[in-house]
Amino acid sequence: MVAPLLILAACGPGQIPTRATAERLCVDEARQADGISGRVGISGGSAGPSAGAGVRITSDIFNPRDEQEAFATCVERRLSGQPNPSGGGLTVGINLGGRT
Repeated sequence: MVAPLLILAACGPGQIPTRATAERLCVDEARQADGISGRVGISGGSAGPSAGAGVRITSDIFNPRDEQEAFATCVERRLSGQPNPSGGGLTVGINLGGRT
C-alpha cells in the first residue's frame, strides 16, 4: 500500500524553483523562441582534429516569439508552479560531424 503512494508522490508537482534557478532553466527555452537554433564546434585531441555542426528547427518557426518575452513568460510560469505547455509540436534536427 505504501508503494503506490510513493509512486504518486513522485509523479506529483515538484518544488517551485527560486528565481535564479527558474532563470537558468529558461535560457534555452527563450533561445528557441523563434523556432530555429544551431551550433558549430571545433575540437582537437589525441585522435586529431574534429568538427561538428547542428541545426534544430521546431514548430515555433511558424509562430515565432520575442526572446525576451519568451524568457519572462517561462520564468513566471516556473515561479508559479505551472507545468510546461504541452503543445506537441515538431522538432527536426540535423547533426553533422567528422574528423579531419
